[in-house]
Amino acid sequence: VEHLEIPNGSEYLFVDPENILYDALHLNKGIKETFFSPGTPFAFLDRFTKKDGTKELKEVLSKWSKAFFIPPKQEQAFIQGGTFVFDGDETVFAHYDESTGAHSDIQQVIDFAKKRIENSSEKASEFA
Repeated sequence: VEHLEIPNGSEYLFVDPENILYDALHLNKGIKETFFSPGTPFAFLDRFTKKDGTKELKEVLSKWSKAFFIPPKQEQAFIQGGTFVFDGDETVFAHYDESTGAHSDIQQVIDFAKKRIENSSEKASEFA
């Protein structure tokens, strides 16, 4: 966690070595999805052609040598990620990464979550 350079970073990370959550979310996985999906070159094209599109990638790669990790299960190396927002037990936002590099727009996710909180606060104040 130290390589992330986030103060108290382990307090903010959920680690799932048994794949319980990954399996429950039915994330995309496999060699095809990781390396041969049509979404991969489009994701990289988008990243390389937009302003500051490689900024985060360069930052991540600069820390890569400090973060070498071998997953407990071999198939975990080929699981694509996703972005999820939960409100209690309800999934209110879900983005499944189609392929390597095909991530959600994090600013849209943050804006969505903020709006959801604002709406919840407004409803709660109506009943107060």
